[in-house]
Amino acid sequence: MNILKNWLQKYICLIMAVGVFCVIACSNICLPVWYDEAYSAYLIRGKFSEIWQMTALDVHPPFYYFCLKIWSGLFGSTEFALRSMSVFFVAIGLILAFFLFRRWFGKRIANLACVFMSLSPFLIRYAQEARMYGLVFAIVIGATLVLDIALKSKKKLAWFCYAPLIALGMWTHYFSALAWIAHFVYIIIYMHKYGLQKAVFWIYPLSIICFAPWLPIALHQFSDVQNGFWIPEVSMNTITEIFTLGIMLEKPAKITEWWALLFMLAICAIFALSVKKLAISKKSERKNLGFLCAMIIIPPVALILLSLPPFKPTFVARYVAYSIALMMGFFAFIIGLPSRKKTHFLSVMTIMLIASCVGFGVYRSITRSGENPTKEMIIQAEEEMAAPILFDGDEMDDFDAFFYETAASPVYEVDIDFKWGALEPIRLYKQNYLENIDAFLADEDGFWYIVDKQFDKSANFPNFTVRTRYENNKYLATYYEKH
Repeated sequence: MNILKNWLQKYICLIMAVGVFCVIACSNICLPVWYDEAYSAYLIRGKFSEIWQMTALDVHPPFYYFCLKIWSGLFGSTEFALRSMSVFFVAIGLILAFFLFRRWFGKRIANLACVFMSLSPFLIRYAQEARMYGLVFAIVIGATLVLDIALKSKKKLAWFCYAPLIALGMWTHYFSALAWIAHFVYIIIYMHKYGLQKAVFWIYPLSIICFAPWLPIALHQFSDVQNGFWIPEVSMNTITEIFTLGIMLEKPAKITEWWALLFMLAICAIFALSVKKLAISKKSERKNLGFLCAMIIIPPVALILLSLPPFKPTFVARYVAYSIALMMGFFAFIIGLPSRKKTHFLSVMTIMLIASCVGFGVYRSITRSGENPTKEMIIQAEEEMAAPILFDGDEMDDFDAFFYETAASPVYEVDIDFKWGALEPIRLYKQNYLENIDAFLADEDGFWYIVDKQFDKSANFPNFTVRTRYENNKYLATYYEKH
């Protein structure tokens, strides 16, 4: 009992911070899925070999989908179940971040960093999504901790653990490579000052070997993305967006009036406090701060540079979610440094301003709503009449429709142009695609036909008559029954 009591006392702040994060993240986790999440849910219906095959035709590597398939086998495939895996991995990342900051700056700042990061609106937002960003966060923070141990202990085992973590990040999301660039820059600076470690010559070849089975596919996917993609061009607002999303979970154009003033005051206060406190910080703290700043600055800057001509735009803030989360850790470091009388008032004001902005962001994360006309139409049709559903709508909504089908009302797409690799699982799995609609019509006594109203498609089903119709802002659902 004494051991447990001592352990709880030692880590009470960490436990509470992670617990609060989980409660906040799970409080708004059952919103309707959107295309990427529905795609994730559909992809894991297949075998592991099929997931491998299908992700090779898309733009992401397969490790997240492998984890999600295992997770769904344990906990189900509802919105809550699938998204809870992201919450779990972000919580793991927060625990690892505590130990990382404790190594860098001591327990006091580690506790503050864990609290600040657990309240990061951006981190909460992407813990509420059935995508790979929570897993990437855990891997990057874990790899950063292992690298710090490897550099300072010079133990081969730590280096040996670091190499597969690099590969694991690449198996999860390609832009984890931006974190590895930040690591490499810091390794060069550290070894220039403290001496060369021979392990650096074999960790990167080892990580490449671990990633080698997927490397040819990754190169092909990158060329496909560069041939044309949906991401908008970077602009002067891009850098500002990193801060506004990270602190207030809002794009710059939508932060107006008093909130804009509050945000600007918070940024100015953070800058002023940083200048004053760094001047009195210890040399060892500034050394570790360099690693932290590399992790915050290099990935988004590199991603912006990769989005400039001659490259196609690839900047999306969530691709560097780990950097944006660590920015909250930087705020904790600045505030956690001892204050002198001259900086005490500024410290209090900075805390109040950051708390106001972050509070706004957390509020947005737990009150955001999601409208999904596809879900609305599918559920409405199922409640009115349990029958198969022919879905002839926007291909971007196909996976949403499949996600909300039931055993009594399976959903079938009737007209797919397989122009994107992401649509190939529909063809491969043969669960929701009718290649012979005449055979379907011959077997059914009634069915729903849902069509996107903007396409103005007319339906002609011989031997069937219209019984009822429903519509929403996007879709028209018609129930046909046999004469």
